[in-house]
Amino acid sequence: MEAIWEKLSRPLPASGSDAESIITPETRQRLVDALDKYDFEYVAEGRANVVFGIRDPPGDDGSPTVRRGQFEATLLRVPKATPGVTPCDYKTLQRFHEDLVERRVGREHLVPQVLVAISPGLAERLNAARANANGGGGGGHRKDGGGDGHDGHGDSGSVIRPGAAMLIQDMGPAPGYRAFEFKPKWLAQSPLAPPGAARCRTCAREAFRNSRMLKKDPAVEASPPMCPLGLVHDDPAVVAATVEYLAPADWSRRDRERLAAALRAPGNNVLDRLRDLQVEGDPPPGRALFDSPGDPGFGLAMTLRDCSCFVRLPVDENDDAPVVIKLADVDKKNWQEKQTYWQESHRRLIEEGFYEGKEDPPMETHCVLGSNGHA
Repeated sequence: MEAIWEKLSRPLPASGSDAESIITPETRQRLVDALDKYDFEYVAEGRANVVFGIRDPPGDDGSPTVRRGQFEATLLRVPKATPGVTPCDYKTLQRFHEDLVERRVGREHLVPQVLVAISPGLAERLNAARANANGGGGGGHRKDGGGDGHDGHGDSGSVIRPGAAMLIQDMGPAPGYRAFEFKPKWLAQSPLAPPGAARCRTCAREAFRNSRMLKKDPAVEASPPMCPLGLVHDDPAVVAATVEYLAPADWSRRDRERLAAALRAPGNNVLDRLRDLQVEGDPPPGRALFDSPGDPGFGLAMTLRDCSCFVRLPVDENDDAPVVIKLADVDKKNWQEKQTYWQESHRRLIEEGFYEGKEDPPMETHCVLGSNGHA
């Protein structure tokens, strides 16, 4: 897979996508056939998908599996059938990825993925691995850490079925690299925010979520959110302060400085591109949410407001290898299912004063925009 991932991480050629020449029908079938020979380790799941690591089967002496062989540095993502959830099918997601996201964002900025299929026997083994990892039940650990009710993953009755699946490059820790994942979220203020808002959309939303958590359990510790606007700020001091909050606790000061420099690298900045596409697809006055939620540009903007960002930093700062920053979870949104939720979320933030910092009780945030945060 290493050669495939390397080819799918190159910029698109001027003539357009070359994915079909990289993943031929014969290559795809070889990958599908090979999957049945491997073991799988449950990693995490979200509302509609489950992620597994791929492992060699144990040796004859029962020695533990290790990640090597054909699927080194590769994850398998599969959809789960959950009552009340209607996700886009994987073939549609792959077309969206290749025909729109790669062309607009830049393929070199995306975690590569390959559409494959899983057999009935493999689906059974994946269901067993998922159940075993969660004490025999069907539920799982949320990849994103949970939600506000709408995001509940509906594990009751969910099951993995044969059909389309995705092989995805594993951007997790690797020898010689430090790694972590975060969600950039909204990198520009919502066009529907009230004039003079003290918080950006992300900080308003996180203040709302913390408020709900505290009402359920006053003893819970609700940490102030990271303001994503700080990641694309013109002032290097603001970027550095944001990275200080964002980076893993065990990263050194020099690691953080290198990360800040990579995030703001001129001419190749994926976060600036992300912000520009979010604004372009949902420009002021922001009526697409109510008037045309099926518009492709708005759909891409909402996808890019909910994607994940993976960072890999060489441990040796003298290493010539670059800091790798790539986006994943760039799936097409089912706007027919999401529209009401998006609208209700917006109204809640407006009506309960979360944009303006007027909620009761007041919640702490460090929003770049706000008077109750850091300017």
